[in-house]
Amino acid sequence: MAQMKLLRSTDYRVMRWRNGGGTTTELVIDPGERFRFRASIADVRESSPFSRFDGYDRHIMIVEGAGMTLACGAHGDLELEPFAPRFFSGDWDVHGTLRAGPVRDFNWIVDRSTARSALEVRLLDARTPVQVPRGSTCVIHVFSGSLREATAGETLVASEDVVLTPEVETRVALAWAHPR
Repeated sequence: MAQMKLLRSTDYRVMRWRNGGGTTTELVIDPGERFRFRASIADVRESSPFSRFDGYDRHIMIVEGAGMTLACGAHGDLELEPFAPRFFSGDWDVHGTLRAGPVRDFNWIVDRSTARSALEVRLLDARTPVQVPRGSTCVIHVFSGSLREATAGETLVASEDVVLTPEVETRVALAWAHPR
């Protein structure tokens, strides 16, 4: 059975971006001198360059707003749409251009030297088991509705998280880190 940690909005930390251009709300981080993974939500109010995270894989998706285009230089452009996860390397120089006003984006950043990663969105309307592979970390963020964790009987609401859980109900984003 997976261990579970519930995270409420009062547990989150708001911080300035590495490049100084805005703020992000850190939902969960695997602590250490070099973190293994981090989930966060950024409020993007204007077009700007992204902070680099060399050695990390980055997953991103829009959770509020019309969208954004990421110019990734020689790697091309990524079009960000609401609840459609996209991937890019933290080693790339990336510039985000807003389409029609501010956006909020969900970020899953994973150290590629220690883990493989994925980000997926699920809209759930019934009891649905979530399998957490042995040795993996699963972060589940509730964007709308509520989530009931079956084993402990805990309920989370929008903007709350659970780390390593066996079963959930509602719309969630699943962010996976599998050790290498």
